[in-house]
Amino acid sequence: MRIASIQKIDSKGRISIPVKVREALGLKEGMRILLIADVEERKIAINPFADPDAKLVEFKISLNDVPGALARAASILAKNGIDLLFSESRTLRRGEHAEWIAIADYSKCLKPLEKIGEELISEKCIKAVEHKPLE
Repeated sequence: MRIASIQKIDSKGRISIPVKVREALGLKEGMRILLIADVEERKIAINPFADPDAKLVEFKISLNDVPGALARAASILAKNGIDLLFSESRTLRRGEHAEWIAIADYSKCLKPLEKIGEELISEKCIKAVEHKPLE
């Protein structure tokens, strides 16, 4: 089902999402959304992203470019109750170095993020971990 609505942008660059659209997508006040602008197509996509009570963190993980390295890192995050919401990975030097950027909800994590970083670094395939809360 598609719902179309023409809206105006106010002087602060804000748009209002009609009630019908918010209800159909389950959007609630305080909820975080992911906005993706496709400049070439001149389109904006708005996607529900995280509940208002989510505690968001961005991880930047450098790892060896070997099979299973990213899966190992993801497994450690999952084991600690960290819910991945968005991620991107890329090889920087084939067979040597890769990078993984992940945005996650850590509201159910029982350990401090520093301890999670230490646990990740203890894996041979993980070179470095940076994390910053997104509030």
